[in-house]
Amino acid sequence: MAEYALENKALIKLFIAFLVIGGLWSFYSMSKMEDPEITVKQALVMTVYPGATAHQVELEVSDKLEKAIRQMGDIDYIESKSLNDLSLIKVVLKTTVPNGELEQKWDILRKKIVDVHTQLPTGASVPMVLDDFSAVYGMFYTLTADGFSDSDMIRYTNFIQRELINIEGIRNVQIYGTATPCINVNIDSKEMARLGISPIEILMTLQDQNRTVYSGFFNSGDERMKVMVPGNFRDLEDIRNLVLKGHDGNTFTLGNIADIEEDYEKPQRNKMKYDGKRAYGIAIAMESGYDILKIGKTVTEKIEELENGLPSGFKFNKVFYQPERVSDAIDTFIVNLIESVLIVIVILMLTMGFRSGVIIGTGLVITVLGSFVVLYFFDGTLQRVSLGAFIVAMGMLVDNAIVVVDGILVDSARGMKKPQSLVHTANITARPLLGATLIAIIAFMPVSLSPDMAGEYARDLFIVLAVSLFLSWILALVHVPIHSEHYLKIKTADDNTNIFNTPLYRKFRGVLTFLLHHKAGTIIGIVLLLIVSVCCFSFLPQTFFPDLTYNQIYMEYKMPEGTRIEKVEKDLEEIERYLKTNPAITHVTTSLGGTPARYNLVRSVADPSLRYGELIIDFKSHKDIDNCMQDLQEYMNRHYPDAFIRLKKYNTMYMEFPIEILVSGPDPGVLKELRNKIQDIMREEPSAMLITDNWDDPVINMDINFNQHNARRAGLGKTDIGLSLLSVTEGIPVGSLYDGSILKNIYLKNIGYNSLEDVTVNSMLPNITAVTEEESIQRMLMDPERKQLLIDRLTSGRPVKEISDSISFEWKDPVAYRYNGQRAVIVQCNNAYGFTAEDTRLALEKKINERIDFPDGYSMKWLGEYKASTDSNKYLFRSLPIAVIFMFAVLVFLFRDFKKPLIIFLCLPLAYIGIVMGIFVSGKPFSFVAVVGALGLIGMMIKNGVQVSQVLK
Repeated sequence: MAEYALENKALIKLFIAFLVIGGLWSFYSMSKMEDPEITVKQALVMTVYPGATAHQVELEVSDKLEKAIRQMGDIDYIESKSLNDLSLIKVVLKTTVPNGELEQKWDILRKKIVDVHTQLPTGASVPMVLDDFSAVYGMFYTLTADGFSDSDMIRYTNFIQRELINIEGIRNVQIYGTATPCINVNIDSKEMARLGISPIEILMTLQDQNRTVYSGFFNSGDERMKVMVPGNFRDLEDIRNLVLKGHDGNTFTLGNIADIEEDYEKPQRNKMKYDGKRAYGIAIAMESGYDILKIGKTVTEKIEELENGLPSGFKFNKVFYQPERVSDAIDTFIVNLIESVLIVIVILMLTMGFRSGVIIGTGLVITVLGSFVVLYFFDGTLQRVSLGAFIVAMGMLVDNAIVVVDGILVDSARGMKKPQSLVHTANITARPLLGATLIAIIAFMPVSLSPDMAGEYARDLFIVLAVSLFLSWILALVHVPIHSEHYLKIKTADDNTNIFNTPLYRKFRGVLTFLLHHKAGTIIGIVLLLIVSVCCFSFLPQTFFPDLTYNQIYMEYKMPEGTRIEKVEKDLEEIERYLKTNPAITHVTTSLGGTPARYNLVRSVADPSLRYGELIIDFKSHKDIDNCMQDLQEYMNRHYPDAFIRLKKYNTMYMEFPIEILVSGPDPGVLKELRNKIQDIMREEPSAMLITDNWDDPVINMDINFNQHNARRAGLGKTDIGLSLLSVTEGIPVGSLYDGSILKNIYLKNIGYNSLEDVTVNSMLPNITAVTEEESIQRMLMDPERKQLLIDRLTSGRPVKEISDSISFEWKDPVAYRYNGQRAVIVQCNNAYGFTAEDTRLALEKKINERIDFPDGYSMKWLGEYKASTDSNKYLFRSLPIAVIFMFAVLVFLFRDFKKPLIIFLCLPLAYIGIVMGIFVSGKPFSFVAVVGALGLIGMMIKNGVQVSQVLK
């Protein structure tokens, strides 16, 4: 290959120019993002069952759905949460399911759901399957508007959403925190009693008037005309002018007996604030394959244009802006590339000469740029992992060029003339260098073959290394000889000159000779170092993934189930005011009711709940977070003991808590006892903090104890009681109207009651029994006001207290959790500051095994970071034997024997010494990234062993 390069210099120079120019163009054009795209292999099945308790939902809905879902196959696990009125089932597929088969799997899931839907109880909704959890809304803004109402903000945010969604490359735009407009028809119970009209009559009249009816088509001559019966509500006046008929035949409008007003649904399910100001969230997701930097620039320009066109007072605020983080990462990569080239030049200048350093440094830049070309044509992306892979590869990319340049210098120094000196080393080392390069690539192959989420996240590491290392081998054979011919100053000497007779070589030779003369001592020393390193490994801090160095954290706030969202809002306002007194904190974004959007791939997303809120806290720098975070957490724990509050950094560990223990078994009472025992141990353990679980404490419910005898005699049923109470508590939905594009639900509300016992319950149907009894007939015949008496008998209601035995209060579980069809509870905690999750887990495991005996039928399983790390390492090392076989096969092919490959492989355990020492010196934890680095170290050791063995031939 080297001879061909020297004979066809023009072609090689054209090839290098193509790599350089194409690399720059590819770097500019490639898709750029913060994290690799990950396919989330899970779906959520959501079923609404109004009026049902958590236990009813579990048995009547969740259980039936789970059994049907398990039939679809390839399921890793199923989690179900049965709450009051709602069933949530998370279906997680095995990581080995190919991405191309996901849509088919979700179609099978929907088919199973449809098949079992007919078995669900009356009143349960059609289960909804949500399977799109891969979108990342990496451009997250808030919109504040001083002096404007929610109605104004809704109209403007809808307009902004339409404008942004039309930008090329935008996948979706979500609006969060919007108030839901509605129309309340407030009727007074006393006024209705005076007029002799029931809420049911108003309800039925409202629904009938606002119903869209089909009236067919009328043929008139040769024309066919659609027959319409208009009259649907268009505005508030239409509702006020709704005509009602009294029992005396008189008519009056709804506005005469009801207060009709525009309002917003309460409680508001989600709400946002930015630095204390009312705000709406705008989250923007990019289409796959686009450049986040270019899309971000376009979005920024569009938002500036929109802001200039909006009324004064509207302002956009960045909460999380992925393009800035990607730009910083790319700038860091460019700086690292420049530093690598300079380091190569400086080091090689001291050992091989300045010109040699320039040749090798230039080759490094061309290799990186050429890799961009290959990655671009194979739809590669620039993100955290691929850029990190280039940084990891920097030291390996120069190896091949160093060997060739050094060989040229040695051959020339020994008297070999051009062009033989330029091609001799390249020719004799081409095959060994190719083998060594392949081995370095194969060392990272387990990462590519790992099917779990961590493997998918880090897969680009293998791809980038494979492309760049292979390209570095090609360039070492074609670029180095050509560049050396014109640029490298070669000093020739006599054949008998010993070029290794220099002070540096003499010292090295002396040390090596001493070790060879004392083989036994050398081997014993190495073995002792290895044993010490293996023993010390257990003392290394271990974690799954390190925290990301953002200047932003988020705070989760959760109150007990049943807490009003107003209480959550009040506490978060107090916390925000306290945080703003810290000079290191720049902005605080408040979200009530849930996580506003998945604006970052690696952050956890909370289940929507009225008792939940979170703060997104911006600091001046990530160093300020380390200085403040522990103090802030302790402050929250002291001042808000009734709430669960957790400050979190962004971390690639995708589990909800770093330490999680799944306890499963049939009896909820026994599960609670086991949970309490484990939590007591956690509270005693100094390395554990923020102890909680995924079961909530029982909440108080108000039970209307229905008396069937009294109710039936009054012609009333449970549905009548439920609707009458609903009209007093939340309002009965009776229809809707569109105000432009804004949907407004209409609610019928019965006001004027101070106690639920006094609420009048009216029947949906006339009480015929009340007028067919003999006593009632006689009274009507004798009463001169028999008409009014008949009306009263047919339509009058009864207070709740007359058709119920009592109103009682009972404590009930608000949630029933199941794991793979079995009742379970997950006990959760965080590792305390200064401890890793594995430190805490090991301490807890020892105490739990000593102090807790699990009854038959009950078991414990570790989840959290332990499960994520164990699964990732399991899949990673499952493919390691394949990589080892390939590497050994390459060595046998190179040396054509087994002795040298075995010698090289016997040296690999010595990597333990460097790994343990490096971790101790750096103070970093041993993480999944370190495991990947260790695999790369093994590849480099084998590669160096090949090169040394080749010299010793």
